[in-house]
Amino acid sequence: MTDYSVISSRVRLARNISGVKFPSKITPEEVLMVEKAARAAAKTLFDARFYRIADLDPAERAYLVEGHYVSPMFLESPFASLILSEDGKQSVMLQEEDHIRSQCILPGLALNECFERVKEYDFALREKARLAYDKQLGYLTACPTNVGTGMRASVMMFLPALSAMGKIEDLEEELKSANLTIRGALGEGSKGEGYRYQISNAVSLGVTEETILNRVESAAGRIKEIESKMLDLYYERNRLQLEDSVARSYALLCSAKLLPQQELESLLVNVKIGIMLGLLTINTVNLDELALLCKPSSLIRLTKCSGNAMELDATRAETVRKAITKKEE
Repeated sequence: MTDYSVISSRVRLARNISGVKFPSKITPEEVLMVEKAARAAAKTLFDARFYRIADLDPAERAYLVEGHYVSPMFLESPFASLILSEDGKQSVMLQEEDHIRSQCILPGLALNECFERVKEYDFALREKARLAYDKQLGYLTACPTNVGTGMRASVMMFLPALSAMGKIEDLEEELKSANLTIRGALGEGSKGEGYRYQISNAVSLGVTEETILNRVESAAGRIKEIESKMLDLYYERNRLQLEDSVARSYALLCSAKLLPQQELESLLVNVKIGIMLGLLTINTVNLDELALLCKPSSLIRLTKCSGNAMELDATRAETVRKAITKKEE
């Protein structure tokens, strides 16, 4: 039975260069200084593409947000730029809230591997610039909540049963006592779109990176167990309704000629639940990756279709049909 409860892991490090103003007050000369150091560090580790956000068209900007390479707030910065690894797993945002925010996102529960990658970049960065650091406080950041390690470690989870049974608020209180937090899929202030939630550390000061990683990973493992039990219970109480929604959703994904984005996301939720309950088996494609590929800007880049709504819906439906009904080799 495929497990969709843990979607991905992310580790982000916030860094600033000593003696340089924070992004809200930075000068164009200082921006170039930061870019030079950040790009030089990346060059030593991976093949990197560099994007100056002001030079991108709206579709390219939307693509970067859809892929979780950048935050929506990042697009508002007049000096924003992005370094992106060729495989898309590692990115460095320049001039968001801090000078440099490096992150790694990997599928499944892979916090330690994510950390190893961003730590490697952090070491390279220290060779290129003197970072803002205090012996007592740790790394200095624009937002006080990031002072210390400057780390945000998070796990994206799919929690349909806990959501449907109204247990998210209880979970939020439990996590708070462990200095952890739960947010919607798009971060602070967002809701659990598609039953997706981020579990992350709420404290960066006075703890080590290893402690943060262990806390988040331990919490994710426990939540995964709770979700599994709650899903079985929810199935027992709503067997016919769930089996019907799963069957209908799967049939639509296999045969629909038009699939609007919102409808696709709803159908995929039902099908993922069916897979987790053992009602369906789909080994030809990862549905979370498929959902990402079918977002408007990503779909246009993948298929070269136009931005016309009807053509997008038709192309999305065709992409999904081919992926799901593809015969296993």
